[in-house]
Amino acid sequence: MWNHIKIIKYIKNHIPFWLRIFLIRILCCVQTAYYWVFPQKKEWGSKKKAFVLLSTDYSNLGDHAMTYAHIKMIKKNLPEYNVYEVLVGDTLKYIRNIKENIRSEDIITLKGGGNIGVEYYREELFRRKIIKMFPNNRIIMFPQTVYFPNNKMGRKQFDITINVFNSHSNLYAFFRDSVSYRTISNRLICNKFLTPDIVFSLGRIDIGSAQRKGALICMRNDVEGIYTEMEKKLVFKTLEQVFERNVIKTDTVKEYMISRQDRKRELYSMWKLIESVSLMITDRLHGMIFAALLGTPCIVLNTYNHKLRGQYEWIKDLNYIYCIELDEKSLKDTIKTALDTEVCRMDEYMFKQRFEQIVDCLMV
Repeated sequence: MWNHIKIIKYIKNHIPFWLRIFLIRILCCVQTAYYWVFPQKKEWGSKKKAFVLLSTDYSNLGDHAMTYAHIKMIKKNLPEYNVYEVLVGDTLKYIRNIKENIRSEDIITLKGGGNIGVEYYREELFRRKIIKMFPNNRIIMFPQTVYFPNNKMGRKQFDITINVFNSHSNLYAFFRDSVSYRTISNRLICNKFLTPDIVFSLGRIDIGSAQRKGALICMRNDVEGIYTEMEKKLVFKTLEQVFERNVIKTDTVKEYMISRQDRKRELYSMWKLIESVSLMITDRLHGMIFAALLGTPCIVLNTYNHKLRGQYEWIKDLNYIYCIELDEKSLKDTIKTALDTEVCRMDEYMFKQRFEQIVDCLMV
């Protein structure tokens, strides 16, 4: 929630992992107790309701794009439902009130992403709480990545998550990569599916930017980033040589909070930028997905876990998306190949059957 604040980012990146987990637990307990003593009320209306829980309230445009696509899918396919978005930071604020007002025909949907695990532990705790609190409602978890470290704590937390999922008889769980699906599916008794990241459901995006020119770098600067400043300089200098210094640096995670009111404007601003360049280099999962949807040639630098690689596997046959291990020769050779290749845009309905699985679960 506060990742746009530099001091918070610094603390999160430098305190011991066990301490971060402990502090998150304490904060969640304090927040739960506060809203138990001071319950919050909200009017939900009399029509059938579809709740979008764990919605994005922070500075990550990739997550905002997932929420945007998620809500768009529900509104298109369930016109008779009122859609209520509850920000992840408001989960404990309103969950008790939702529990008191929800009816059997109402649907709970959980935002997808890459946070089943302990890296984003707040979201993991909230998701478990929601599943346990609503045993009589259909719950649809939009496409997720699963990543638990292979250590004592990781294995323990994985077992807890499995037990929570298996406690719900009407849970539909979607996983967005084959590694996650294999990791968890043989222990799940709920309905489980393999589907790409929900942002792909937006299909081809055309903003209408002017003629493409220059290059764009979109690199991580967080706990999932693996590239050193020297490696980032290599990427930048290599592009400068090719594009005569016409190189822009950006990130899909901003230095400021993005509200739901500003979501669409901020997304379109980023999409316009990506559509305007001749080449993009990124280690951001949604940087890659945006490039695929916009038809922008993109070189993807592999990361330490299967989140990014798992989504690349869905689009590896696109002739303008490349995934490499970073070294100078591979980088230069792939830049040349990307610039020499005529882009063949992705099929608008490339994943239609996959996403129809989510629609079918919404309409059960």
